Amino acid sequence: MRPLTARQVSEDRDRGSVLVLVGVMMTVLLGVGALTVDLGALYAETRQLQNGSDAGALAIAQSCAGVGCAGYAAQAQQYANSNAKDNTSAVDVVCGVDAGSVLPACTGTVPGTSGMAHWVKVTTSTRTTGGGTEVPFVLAPIMNSLTGATARRTSVAAWGILSAAVTSPLTFSACEFTALGGSLSDGTFPSGTATIVFHSVGGALEAGVGHCTPSTSNQDLPGGFGKLANVVNCTTTAIVSVGDWVPAQTGGSAPNCDLTTWQNTEILISVYDQVTGTGSNGLYHIIGFVGFTITGYRFPSTRWPSNFSCPGTGNSTSCVRGQFTRVITTGSLGGTVNLGAQVIKMVG
Repeated sequence: MRPLTARQVSEDRDRGSVLVLVGVMMTVLLGVGALTVDLGALYAETRQLQNGSDAGALAIAQSCAGVGCAGYAAQAQQYANSNAKDNTSAVDVVCGVDAGSVLPACTGTVPGTSGMAHWVKVTTSTRTTGGGTEVPFVLAPIMNSLTGATARRTSVAAWGILSAAVTSPLTFSACEFTALGGSLSDGTFPSGTATIVFHSVGGALEAGVGHCTPSTSNQDLPGGFGKLANVVNCTTTAIVSVGDWVPAQTGGSAPNCDLTTWQNTEILISVYDQVTGTGSNGLYHIIGFVGFTITGYRFPSTRWPSNFSCPGTGNSTSCVRGQFTRVITTGSLGGTVNLGAQVIKMVG
């Protein structure tokens, strides 16, 4: 065999170096692929899990705030599955604090729940009960790494009495609320069709409602007419909070907005327990909020339906007819007088 020349030895060495470099580059490329493909899959899975835990926590909170927490486990599973691309996710934990003690107690401290009276925690994952499914890795096994990973996400939703919100400009007294069948202590609100009369209260104007104000003029707040000041688009321009003294809107005309938006619609009405001043210096002290679905209204300048009238007589009489509702709305938690209006929010 003819001996290799120095040039051939050098060329073979170069070829070997290139092959080593190619091997190193392949390893690097596979690693980058594992990071890109597998971590991307893990990220997508965790987003689905987060959506599922968020939706489940909010759904359970809404049920607890309304009819109660029964069926919480099925609700959590339903929303976890419906937010998963493969329609399958595990629910590891559902726990919390509710008025009926239906939810299991959580272990340890749950962030975001400090100061919250009622809340629920939901944790979803890719692993089924007893071990099982994972987020599969495609390229990581080639690298002799993990075969998969278990992703988890947790959400916490709280609910409670509404303490602050943007409301309609209408307001009426706590005395009237209780006279119509509501309670200031247990969340009971008047049932059936009710009529709320503004400004002049009691006697023939509202059957069964006595004089709810010591005003010598037989009015809630002389010159106030049961309306809050500063109104745009049939809602107050500023947030109304429990404990606020809110300025009165003077004049007996209808609220300065498109009242057709109230027809057969649920609105939020504030309730007061005290008044002070008169006219433009008048103030209402707000203690809570009620939901009310309007099926008729009458103000001195307008009415709906066209033949609708308020109880009693007098061209200055204003009223709304409809049903009190258990409303769940946006706003702030922390109210102390439960008039049926509650709020739900994510806290963790």
